[in-house]
This record gives sequence, C-alpha cells and structure tokens, in this order.
Amino acid sequence: MSFEGENRQAIIAYFKQGAKGEKPCKKLGVEVEHFVVHAESCKAISYEGEAGAFGVRDILAYLSEFYPQRMRGIEGDLIGLANDEASLTLEPAAQLEISIAPYERIGDIVRVYEQFRLLVDPFLEQHNCKLVTLGYHPVEKALDLSLIPKQRYRFMNEYFRTLGTHGERMMRASASTQVSVDYSDEADAVRKLRVAQALVPILAFLTDNVERFEGEIPKKPLSRLFMWRDVDNDRCGQIPCLYDEGFSFATYADWLLSTCPIFVTRASAHNPKSPSLRGVSGLTAAQAYSDALMTADDIEHLLSMFWPDVRLKRFVEIRPADALPICAVAGYAALIKGIFYSSESLSRIEDAFGVVNGVWPLTSKYTEHAANAIREDGLQAELCGMRLEAWQNLLFETAATALVRMDCQDECCYLDDFKTWIENKA
Repeated sequence: MSFEGENRQAIIAYFKQGAKGEKPCKKLGVEVEHFVVHAESCKAISYEGEAGAFGVRDILAYLSEFYPQRMRGIEGDLIGLANDEASLTLEPAAQLEISIAPYERIGDIVRVYEQFRLLVDPFLEQHNCKLVTLGYHPVEKALDLSLIPKQRYRFMNEYFRTLGTHGERMMRASASTQVSVDYSDEADAVRKLRVAQALVPILAFLTDNVERFEGEIPKKPLSRLFMWRDVDNDRCGQIPCLYDEGFSFATYADWLLSTCPIFVTRASAHNPKSPSLRGVSGLTAAQAYSDALMTADDIEHLLSMFWPDVRLKRFVEIRPADALPICAVAGYAALIKGIFYSSESLSRIEDAFGVVNGVWPLTSKYTEHAANAIREDGLQAELCGMRLEAWQNLLFETAATALVRMDCQDECCYLDDFKTWIENKA
C-alpha cells in the first residue's frame, strides 16, 4: 500500500495547524548563529578541540547548568541544550546557535540573548576564546573546518560533496540571523511568504555582514546570499511558483514531495530492522515516505531539508540575514515586526512592488535579478522601478509607523540602532 496521497494531506494539515486565527499574538522567533574562535587569531574552535584542548563541547557542558534540557547525538555526544527561554544547538562545523523562544516584545528577545552572553562570554574569556557574529567565517576556509559528530551532517556533507557546489561552505563556514513570524490562516501565510521573498535582496543588503569569504575580502555585497544560489537549486533560493495565482499550502507540499529528502529518520516499514537514519538517494520524498503515514517528526525533518530564502513551517521563517550583533538583531526584528504584523505595512510594500488585486508582477527569476543589480550598483540599484536607497527608507518608515500604531513606539529605538549599525558598516 502506498501512502503518497495521505502524506500530501498530512503536510497540508500540518501547515493549517500553524494558523493562529484572526488576532494572533505578534510574536517573533529569533535565531542567531555564532562562530567560536580564538580571541587573537580568530581561528576556529572545533567541537572536540585539538589534541584534547578546549572545544565547543566544553562550552555546552558548562552551560548545561543554566540550560538543563540536554540533546545528544546517536553516538551520545552532547550537541544541544535548552531551558524555557531558549535553546542552544550546533550547526555543522560547531557554529553555536541560540534560538530564542517567541516573544512579542523586542526587549524580551534582547534580555534572553544578553543573559546568554553574560553566561558564556566570561567562560570563553577564561579559555582565550570569543563568539563572533558574521555571515562567513572571518579567517577560515570551509574545508579546513571539521564537522561535529552528528549523523545528519554526515549525510548532508556527502550529498553536497557529490553535487560539487557551495553546499560544504554553507554548512561549515556560514552563519545567519533568522526571524520567524506567525500567520493567521493560509491566505495570510502566502501573503507573508510573497512579501518576504520580494524583500529578500533588500533585507540581505541591509544585514550584509561578511568581512571575508574563504579568506578574501569580498569585492561586492551579498556574499552569503550568492553562496546559497550555488548550494542546491532543487531546495534553495526562491520557492517555485510562489508568485503564481493559486499558490497554496498544497503547492508547497507538492514541492517538498517532488524532491529528494537526502535521508530519512525512521526505519523502513517494510524492513523494521533497517537503520533509523538512512539515505534515500534517487528517491523523491513522496517515494521515500510512501511506506507509511508521515508523522509530525517526519514532516519536520522533511521541512528541515529545504532551505529557501523564506521557509514555511508552522510559521514563516525569514532567512536572508547574515549573523548580526545584538544591536542589529534587535533592530532587524523590529523591522520585521513592523512590516509583517501590520496589514497596512504589507499593503504598502505590495503597492510598491506593483501588486494589483493580489496579483504579483514578479517572476521566478526576480530574486536573482534583483540581487545581481544590488551587487553591481549598491544603493543605486533599481528594483521594480525604485532605487534601493528609497526601498531602505520605505521599509524603515513603514515599520516605524506600524510600531507606533501597535503602541510599541518604544521599540522604534531599535530601528534607530539598526540604521546606525548599517551606516557604520557602509
């Protein structure tokens, strides 16, 4: 018996369960990735440390007193921690990520992040180490960095090695800031996905934070965004058909199911003794999961194996920002809040892009064309008839107006800090 049809419906139902209703809380989920490096040289600190020296696993061991929920890999290695306010996890080459629980107030996000830094920074200083928030490793080349002992990353590494793309660099040497917003229903989710994708090149420019890429100073902006353009076109970049009439949860589910999931995280229903983590090269997700009804864990794994610029889960995850210092994180989160939790803001952005009666004029190549224009012309680049500098002003003005309307005018100070950060790095 094949479960392909039932699994498609299960994924659609999963997305529908994420809908928060007519008046959802205006919560933001924020994730920030960090490189752990030697304080002077900025050379990477590996998971295990060299020859028994200090490693990232020692950081997790120390922080486990404050984040008591522990996550271990199949081999028993400590690879994550959590408490009620945040979780700490490791990216493939031991980049340390904090995922902050969803909060309405930007001040709570800042408080949780700063508490994390108050705990970890003194400990790192004792070992002559520090955290760095940049979009790409400041001194290392990707292939000189070792992977943590997590079987998921071994599957991914082999897959990307075979493709011969920037996938290995994405895994080992990149770091990001991600902000997630809720949706009230399917139409709201699609609307936010479309607006977010349209803003991807602009947001990537505002948050561009790469000092060196593979040891070289970038000559043009958007290094990390362009790296993602050469990872895997089947699962990265702009979501297929996003601006087509009728795009829906079902369209997104069909995209997921038509693509190989790289590996799955359950034994075959036809062979219960098969490995729980097993590669499925050559199979689409529809085929790989056709032996049984997909569970929530199966769906969440499948979603995690796709990395578009904007990702749909039980929330809309906005992904183009480089890893940022907290002053910029707070301002970026305030910008996202002011745009995506205001219908007036969304309408203003849609109008600027030429949307008429819900019909978008953008194509599947929009993001690439816009990003190329920004790479060449910077603030003078023209996107949909308006220069990038004008887009930047529009976004900040729109967000500030919305925050005041939401009675969150005190959060406008974060926008000001973000603008100052942008100006200082120019």
